[in-house]
Amino acid sequence: RVKAQISKYRERIENTPLRELAMANLSRDHQNTKDLYQTLLKKSEEAQQAENLERRQKGEQFKIIDAARLPEKPFRPDILKILLIGLTLGLASGFGLAFFREQMDHSFRDAEDLEATVGFKVLANIPKIEKKAA
Repeated sequence: RVKAQISKYRERIENTPLRELAMANLSRDHQNTKDLYQTLLKKSEEAQQAENLERRQKGEQFKIIDAARLPEKPFRPDILKILLIGLTLGLASGFGLAFFREQMDHSFRDAEDLEATVGFKVLANIPKIEKKAA
């Protein structure tokens, strides 16, 4: 009887690596099945949310208030209006640019400009010499 038990325990000890391998396989399969379940559960929840959204949007239907129709006369651009707007914008931008350049120009034009700016009398100035046309 003791020999039978010893034999039985030896057999169990010898089978331990096989049992560990089987346990590892079962654990791996369990984890894979659990991951698959979580993935499917997530997809199911997403599908449920999409279905609920679709149900809520079913009530939002559009109605045509005024049907589209052809114009009674052909559309032509108003040439006079376009020309007047162009002329106005051109003149305004020209005058604006001239005003801006004049405001940004801080050069002295004559002796009086220099005296007014620095506060001293001008002792001498060099006159501008103009060339005669040939």
